[in-house]
Amino acid sequence: MIKGQRIRAIAGACALAVALPLSAHAAAEDAIGTWRDADSGGIVSVYSCGGGICVKVVKPGKGREKDDANPNPQLKGRSMAGVVLMNGATKAGSDKWKGKLYNSEDGETYTGYVTSVSKDEVKLEGCVAGGLICKSRTWKRVQ
Repeated sequence: MIKGQRIRAIAGACALAVALPLSAHAAAEDAIGTWRDADSGGIVSVYSCGGGICVKVVKPGKGREKDDANPNPQLKGRSMAGVVLMNGATKAGSDKWKGKLYNSEDGETYTGYVTSVSKDEVKLEGCVAGGLICKSRTWKRVQ
């Protein structure tokens, strides 16, 4: 390889090394925000917390206003507004976070994932059996 080609190859590798962390950071930024559940119409906030992300209900979806399935008698029947569904989820990939996810529909806690699909869409996924059985919801960014 001649000297000019080597310099271009090194410059290209350096540009790629700089671009990859920036694109990964952009994906992390894409998950932070306010989102509407496409199925229920509920609104949640995804925000930075404790070095990871958290998910909190801003406005419960239709039919999900109360935490009626909570096994804790002191929490059963509380308003879902303000309930943290996921706390301190950690990075599980460039655009994915993993943590414990509270499901108010059955009062159980599952392994959960938040995945940034695009700037305007994230996916929430709850899994059991080591990730063999999962259910997901898609959220659209609230403008």
